[in-house]
Amino acid sequence: MLEIRVFMNSAVEEILNFKTSCGPRVFDQNLEVHLTNTGDRPVVVPSRFDLIGDSGPRRIDYLTPNGDQKIPPGETIAFYCQMDEGRWNAAWRLVFYDREGHEYPLDLKPSKTEGRRNGNH
Repeated sequence: MLEIRVFMNSAVEEILNFKTSCGPRVFDQNLEVHLTNTGDRPVVVPSRFDLIGDSGPRRIDYLTPNGDQKIPPGETIAFYCQMDEGRWNAAWRLVFYDREGHEYPLDLKPSKTEGRRNGNH
């Protein structure tokens, strides 16, 4: 099981540039995503997720670090990317997947359809 936490407009760009002051610079990294493995076995997660909004899903596959990431039980990893704020604000869910095909959704806000079903407008 994965616990997902997202931080839009985090200070990640400043932090990464400080840590890599002698190396390549990182620009426009305004989304930080933490994945914590709350299960009892390792989980392998590719560096991508689906961002779902009223216009349908959009694959976000330009996360840093790139490639498969193995998360041991009890450990947390972080992904970073540049995210368009309009796209982010229009999304109501994101979904990570592991290499075994399990889905790990995080509701960002209720969809319009779910709100209508629950009597909210």
